[in-house]
Amino acid sequence: MIEKVIDAVQSFFVANLNKQGSVIGVKKDGEIWRVQIEVAEDVEYMRKRARDDLMAIYEVGVGLNFQVTDFERKAMRPRDNALNT
Repeated sequence: MIEKVIDAVQSFFVANLNKQGSVIGVKKDGEIWRVQIEVAEDVEYMRKRARDDLMAIYEVGVGLNFQVTDFERKAMRPRDNALNT
């Protein structure tokens, strides 16, 4: 079951946002799965200044039919910095 949720989120990000990501957390909240995925943000401003890529953490809702219902960016950090939670 969790594998299908992870696949749904990763496929959604590739198909709709053209971003590869790594799932870093999955939990079930009632009838919705809550998934955290970390993706590299393509920020032209940072690249022009030879800065590291920014990594974003998104929280994604997935319904029982494995369709993404919502997503929201929760945090951003430079690629080489650990996220403090």
